[in-house]
Amino acid sequence: AWCRRTGSARGHLRGVLVADRLVTHVDAKEGTPAAPAFDARDHALLASAAREILRVIQAERVFLAVERGKYETERFFRASDMLNHALTPEQVWSTAFAAARELVAWDFAAITRHDAAERRHSVVAVSGEDFEGRAALEGLSYGDNAGLVAMAVKTRHPLPAASALPDGEIAIFTKKAHVQVRALREMQSLLVVPLIVGGEALGTFVLAARAPRRFPKDKRELLGVIANQIAVATKNADMYRQMEQMATTDGLTGLANHRTFQERFADLLSRAERQGGKVTLLLTDVDHFKKVNDTYGHPVGDQVLKGVSATCRGEVRKIDVAARYGGEEFAIVLDGTDREGARGLAERIRLKVQSQTFNSPEKGDFRCTLSLGIATYPDDGADAKTLIAQADQALYFAKRNGRNRAVAFADLNHIHLTDEKVPLRAIR
Repeated sequence: AWCRRTGSARGHLRGVLVADRLVTHVDAKEGTPAAPAFDARDHALLASAAREILRVIQAERVFLAVERGKYETERFFRASDMLNHALTPEQVWSTAFAAARELVAWDFAAITRHDAAERRHSVVAVSGEDFEGRAALEGLSYGDNAGLVAMAVKTRHPLPAASALPDGEIAIFTKKAHVQVRALREMQSLLVVPLIVGGEALGTFVLAARAPRRFPKDKRELLGVIANQIAVATKNADMYRQMEQMATTDGLTGLANHRTFQERFADLLSRAERQGGKVTLLLTDVDHFKKVNDTYGHPVGDQVLKGVSATCRGEVRKIDVAARYGGEEFAIVLDGTDREGARGLAERIRLKVQSQTFNSPEKGDFRCTLSLGIATYPDDGADAKTLIAQADQALYFAKRNGRNRAVAFADLNHIHLTDEKVPLRAIR
């Protein structure tokens, strides 16, 4: 028999070539089968064959590596391109999970955000089709600790150093979550990459898999590049959201601005028309606000507007619209609410504002009141322009008749108005 290594590449054994011959005769002396020995020519021929086989293996390996590299490069650029089209933070996070899936198989993924001022971490997104414990992690908020997420943010380096999980007692997020979520303890591969932009750690990108050695060095490098893109995309999404908020929100009060109010009001009216529902508009005005500004100064007047807006925001539902209509005027649109329901809300707002105490550093404490006008679709009007006019008339009546009261437009049908109507702004 003849045995020879097929050869080695950079010191690595690639295979073994084994040759043998059939028995051709029986040795007369020993009485055992014998085969002709391999001579020097045979050795040379087999050695040449081994070298040729090694070249074929190496060529095939190179070809496969090129094809695999091309495939992975395509997947990498596809993943990168996906992140370039994400605008909102939520889009960035969902796209990050899909992008990572293009590069490596994982069973659990999460995005965390870090608030440097508060020194807190929050789990803002979790993914994993068959991952148990999702509910326990989504929205989880905790302070700095010895967990891997917090450590990755502090050190600005991916953790753990190898893809294998470190000591099973080390938590990814918190010790409590580590104990509660059994699925986390089942993971055998882990990678926590900090999301860094301009030296600021925005949070982390967490990937885990039940199979061992899922994140080798080459995958970690690609995922590190993806994490950098996630960080930039997250920062851009934060800026986009801020710009969007600035475009739709009143800067002083934080309520919707006038343009947003008009758009949302029109949308709610359109839906109410299709579904046969009701929508009620409240227009409210701070009584004697000019006097407040003249007496206590505009900075104190701004505090009054902030206090009133906070009360309005706290009383409405998420489906409703609270907006700064202009100056000291506020508008509230109540979806699916009739006149009496709106009247109850108006009274709650009025009483809460009436009970608030505002402070002037120079002239002490004082209080303010509100007047409110109410108009309901479809009872008082079929379009936004008409309803605004009717609510304004009701507000006008409240102002002309003592202020600090809520009046519905329908109430005016039962009241004889003897006063000559004057522009509402003239009596505020």
